[in-house]
Amino acid sequence: MSHEGIVVLIPAHNEEKSIAKVIIGAKKVSQAVIVCDDGSTDMTGEISRALGAQVLRHDANEGKGKALASLFEAARTLRPRAVVTIDGDDQHDPADIPKVVEPVLRGDADIVVGVRQMDSGSMPRERVIGNKMLDSLTSARAGEALHDTQSGFRAYGPSALEKIGFSEHGMATESQTLIDAVGAGLRIEEVPVSVRYRGIPQKRNPLAHLSHVIDYLITRTIVESPLLYLGLPGLVAVVLGIVAGLRVLSIFSATHQIAVGTALVGVILVLVGIVALATSLILKMLTARFQGAR
Repeated sequence: MSHEGIVVLIPAHNEEKSIAKVIIGAKKVSQAVIVCDDGSTDMTGEISRALGAQVLRHDANEGKGKALASLFEAARTLRPRAVVTIDGDDQHDPADIPKVVEPVLRGDADIVVGVRQMDSGSMPRERVIGNKMLDSLTSARAGEALHDTQSGFRAYGPSALEKIGFSEHGMATESQTLIDAVGAGLRIEEVPVSVRYRGIPQKRNPLAHLSHVIDYLITRTIVESPLLYLGLPGLVAVVLGIVAGLRVLSIFSATHQIAVGTALVGVILVLVGIVALATSLILKMLTARFQGAR
């Protein structure tokens, strides 16, 4: 496989202990390597530069999605045949890059995801459980069966390079890009890749990662379909509140006593329902205006 036109992109934050190995491996199978030093306070940028990589620098840590956005912007100017993203912590083997990029070079895929073998025992059990949960949620949101949606080891062809953006700057960027890719009609393939965690310090709290991605998926689902996920429940709440109010009137008519508990529940249901309905309509109008502006 020719290395011509293959650009490797590495988002990195405080990876001075591992970045050299990743860059050296990536240079063997690519035309160029670009590193985004995302606000590192160690020697990540200096080491990368000394090894011949192009280095982009964020003065502060802005998150993986923002680092990838900067890397993609730089890669587009090179007009590559394909770009490969790989993490800078040495969990992935750069020797797998040809395997990941091959479907793009053949023209069979626009995006290829390097799927880590989670059942091999190389990945901690709590990460396996969390990743499989996020795979299910991301797949459901995207409308396509996807595996290892949190893998940062991917290849992108020219179409994906132009169409994919990184609006989510935090830990949900992997899910966001895959959902957007399915929505844009891009072809996604998956290939198995090796992975190692032994000796690699855990930089992200798995529970924080899990909660952040779930929060993003729920928020995106509601924002994109507010009438279904906010308006309809709001309407149901208003109806139930009215039913509770009629029940209070019925009890008062029969006993001349006010069912305080039922009345309170009814008022709360009506108020919550009205707020949900109003919010759904506002979100719908804002979404329509935003899409029209694009």
